[in-house]
Amino acid sequence: MDISFDIIDGKKGDQLRIALSYYDSEILSHFSSDLLTLTLVFYDVTLVRESGKGYVGYKMLYAVSETLAKFMNENEDAILCFYCDAMTDLKRNHAAISPQEYRSRLFSRMFDKFTKDHQINKYTNHSVRIEVDDNPLNSQFAHFICRKEHESAVEKIETILKDIDK
Repeated sequence: MDISFDIIDGKKGDQLRIALSYYDSEILSHFSSDLLTLTLVFYDVTLVRESGKGYVGYKMLYAVSETLAKFMNENEDAILCFYCDAMTDLKRNHAAISPQEYRSRLFSRMFDKFTKDHQINKYTNHSVRIEVDDNPLNSQFAHFICRKEHESAVEKIETILKDIDK
């Protein structure tokens, strides 16, 4: 089941699409036999900029967090998975770090600020750094947003991700 949400800022002409793609539990069963992990619903989260130029503004990023928090409130067994890669560069004000690390930090701050502002403390934003070829510039970053009671399943997935890379 794929789901998408559009966020539009009419003044600036920005439009972001949040696409959630469901991970088939049968695929997960090839990597884990943990019952909790297999009963949860994992969604790959993709942010697509449909229109706009320059930096994506704070207002738009905050709206992304609001949309994701609402989705999590409505779907108790959902785990949101973000993957930050180096496939495309992006305009950023911190050129000393890689694009994927910048995306990772930006995403974490964006979601953490939203949950703090709204006194939401039932979620955890679990960040995973995956070293590639012992080169920090090739490191990849994944994030899992889940309810605190599901964090042990996310930690198992983290172990699997790090083992696959070796």
